[in-house]
Amino acid sequence: MTRRGRKPTGTNLVERLEGSERAKIRLKAILETLSGQRTIPEVCEELGIQESMFHRVRGEVLQTALDRLEPRPLGRRPHERSPQDARLAELEEENLRLEAELKAAEIRRELAENLPRLGKSSGGNPANPPGKKTKHRRRKHRKRLQQDTKPPQP
Repeated sequence: MTRRGRKPTGTNLVERLEGSERAKIRLKAILETLSGQRTIPEVCEELGIQESMFHRVRGEVLQTALDRLEPRPLGRRPHERSPQDARLAELEEENLRLEAELKAAEIRRELAENLPRLGKSSGGNPANPPGKKTKHRRRKHRKRLQQDTKPPQP
């Protein structure tokens, strides 16, 4: 029975990874011992390290690989805003607010130039336009009416 599909590349996958040649040689040696292609004493002799060091490095490699394979939340990590980014966002908001205020001031100026009678004040109370009677004016008017209707006293 023949095997279909791609032939297993095994430790040759290490060659495609980014890293130094020394690191690639060490990783390849670790993978070969895990797959049973080579023994630990052979690899230690080739790398020039003691077996205890080999076991420690292999443990670190496997632990790192395992940590990387732990389930993680889907999607991108939330973007943490740096203080400069926060300040930049603040300044952009203030800039938008000031631009809106400037536009409003320009519109008010144009209206004042084109409609000068609206911009002038009557000099009185702006809440009471000149044609509107207030309570005070009404009272005065009533007093006058009452005085005019009363008969003169001797």
